Amino acid sequence: MPRSRTTPLFLIGCCIVLLTACGGSKATAIPAASPMATLITRTQASNDIASDARTPPLGTPTDIPSSPSPLPTTDTGSITTSPASTVTITPTTVPPTTAPSTPTAPTGPPQAHAVPGGTVMLAAGFNIDVYAQNLGPVRFMAVRPSDGMLFVADGNGRILILPDANHDGKADTTAVFASNLRQPSSIAFYQDWVYVGETNDVARFSAPNNAMQPQGSKEVVIPNLPPPTDHWTRTIAFDPDGKLYLAIGSDCNVCEQKDNRRAAISVYDPDGKNGRLFATGLRNAVGFTWQPGTNVMWATVNGRDSIGDDIPPDELRIVRDGSFNGFPYCYNGTTPNPEYRNPSRCAQAVPAEVTLPAHSAALGLTFGDQFNAPQLYKDSIYIAYHGSWNRSVKTGYKVVRVPFVNGQAGQPEDFAWGWLPGSANNPGQVWGRPVGMTIGSDGAMYVTDDDTGRVYRITSTG
Repeated sequence: MPRSRTTPLFLIGCCIVLLTACGGSKATAIPAASPMATLITRTQASNDIASDARTPPLGTPTDIPSSPSPLPTTDTGSITTSPASTVTITPTTVPPTTAPSTPTAPTGPPQAHAVPGGTVMLAAGFNIDVYAQNLGPVRFMAVRPSDGMLFVADGNGRILILPDANHDGKADTTAVFASNLRQPSSIAFYQDWVYVGETNDVARFSAPNNAMQPQGSKEVVIPNLPPPTDHWTRTIAFDPDGKLYLAIGSDCNVCEQKDNRRAAISVYDPDGKNGRLFATGLRNAVGFTWQPGTNVMWATVNGRDSIGDDIPPDELRIVRDGSFNGFPYCYNGTTPNPEYRNPSRCAQAVPAEVTLPAHSAALGLTFGDQFNAPQLYKDSIYIAYHGSWNRSVKTGYKVVRVPFVNGQAGQPEDFAWGWLPGSANNPGQVWGRPVGMTIGSDGAMYVTDDDTGRVYRITSTG
C-alpha cells in the first residue's frame, strides 16, 4: 500500500454524538427508528466471536499479552522529558457551537470549486475553503471537547491549535501548543490531558481549563515503541469507556513481525499501564474510530504492494477484540498471500466489511453524525484517500463517502475530489493529498493535506 508520509472521525444519524479517531466523547443511544439501528444490532452481535479467534495467529510473538494481563511498563517518572518548547499566546476560548438544523438534500451535478493550486469537485450543495495554510505536513486532527478548539498534528514536530474566535470559517492564527516532538501523527483528549502519538512513544501534556499551552512537562505514558519504518505513524484514540488504543503498522510489505505490537492495535489504561493486544493481522490500520453510540471500532487498513495494480484492496473493517485479520498470511482477511500459500492460516481471519480500491492509501476516517449536512450525508462514513505511490496509473487523492442504507454499509462514492486531475486513464499532476478528517464543533468537515500544508473546511450550503 502506498507508503504514506503519514499518520488517525462518526456514525450516523442525527442524534449520534461524534467519536473521532483522535478522541472519545460521550455517546448517546440511537433510537430504534434510526437508519443505523439495524447496523448497530448486527455489529454488536458480530462482536461475539468464537473464543479461538482470541488465540494469536501462528508465528505471532508474545511481546505484549493478547489477554488482559498487564504489559510491563517503565516508570514514567524516570523517562519524563523536559517541557516541549512552546510559544506564548493569548488564550482564546471558542465554546462549542450548536450546529443549525439539518439542511435539505440538494440535487444536481457535482460543482467545481477553485482553491489555491487547483479545483476541487464536491457533491451538489457543498462548499470548500482553505481554513488554514502554510502549516507543514499536517496529519490527524482532534477537537477538544471542552472548548471546541481544533488541534492538528504537524509531522515537522509540532502540535498546532487553529482557533476561529470570530467564526468566519478561517483560522485566526496558528498557535503552537508543543514542539520538538518526533513526527507526531495523531492527537487524543482525556480529561485535562492532551495525548500525542509520536514515532517513538505516546506522550501526554496537562492542559487544564482549556489551556493553550502545556502546564508542566511532557509525560511519556507508552515508551519505547518500535522504531519507525515506511509505516511510521502511531495512531491513538480513546474509546467511549476511556481506554487508550494504539495502532502501529508492519515493518515490511509482507512478513512475520518480530515485535507483535506491529501490524496490530493494542489497548492500555490512560496511564499507559495494563497494555494488551486488541487485534492482530492488520498490516497498517492508520485510521480508526468508534461507531457513535456503540463500542464498535471501524478502521481503515492499507493492503500490501507488489502483486498488481488492482489487488489487494484497501479495507474498511470492523475490528473486534481478539480478532486476527489476516496479515501477513492473507489479504482481505481470507485470500492467501503468494508468499505463504497456506489457506489454513487464514481460517480464523475476518474479511473486511467494505473493500476499497487497491493502493488508495485510505487513512483518516470520520462518521458523519455531527456533520451539518442533509441526513443522507450524516448516515455515512467519510474516508481520506492519500493516494497511490506505486500504481502504474495513479489512484486516490480524494475524500469518499460510504453510505449506510437499511443498516448496511454500501460502496464508496466520491465526495470531494480533484487533487488528482484528469481522467482515470490519463491522470494529471497531483497537487494535494488528503490525510486526516474530523467534524468540528461548528458542524463543518475539516480535512488535512500534508502535501500543501493546509486544512480545508467543507460546509453544506443548504
